[in-house]
Amino acid sequence: MRIRYLKRTEDILDDSPFVVRAAAEWKGKWRENMLLAAGEDTSSHRRLSIEIGCGKGKFITEMALSHPDELFIGDERVSTILARTALTLEEASRNTRKYGIYIPPLNNVRLIRVSAEELRDVFTEGEIDRIYLTFSDPWPKEKHAKRRLTSDRFLPVYRYLLGPDGDLCFKTDNDALFAYSVQSLQACGWSILELTNDLHGVQAQDDATRAAADETKARLAKIDPGVLVTTEYEENFMRLRKNINYLRAVPGKR
Repeated sequence: MRIRYLKRTEDILDDSPFVVRAAAEWKGKWRENMLLAAGEDTSSHRRLSIEIGCGKGKFITEMALSHPDELFIGDERVSTILARTALTLEEASRNTRKYGIYIPPLNNVRLIRVSAEELRDVFTEGEIDRIYLTFSDPWPKEKHAKRRLTSDRFLPVYRYLLGPDGDLCFKTDNDALFAYSVQSLQACGWSILELTNDLHGVQAQDDATRAAADETKARLAKIDPGVLVTTEYEENFMRLRKNINYLRAVPGKR
């Protein structure tokens, strides 16, 4: 998909209160720095999650809004896309009331522009609690397989980032990418704790199957509230009755 350049991209990134330009300087201090900026107790342990490939920012914005007691980092390697995410967050932060309901200010989210391979330069070992991969580029050609965010090129990075109880949550509409990801994770020693090929039950043929899908989704949402937050892509696929694949996995021993 062709990426449309956003004018003043670098100015937007420089001026945004959400963008951390010198991300490496925050290494080992992400919780402390984010809590300090929010005027909260820096000794408090908050869940710290990162979305790798945050796109235009719908997912990370809604997660930050709906879970003000958690901390979120959106990572996007393409500057102009990250700038759009920054604008999405800034718009959300200005609209503190929606449908008559007060929405807490967005002081629990930051954005970085770092390639997935370089995340070890930005975080200390075990600093992250949860990794989100939402509708990552499938890189369908076999010669590009190493570029897939679930390839064995990146899984060691995620293993390094995650703390002892950390997990990886992955959603995609691409069945081939999902099958590849399951195989890749297992080959690298990861354990898949949850898996469904139809998260929203859009392909259910009868009431019983639909009810079972709803029960599975509700159970998963208690573990990972991210299953309830849909991206722009996801909403389009659901309208087309395209199944959404989901898994949650944990790394094996280091």
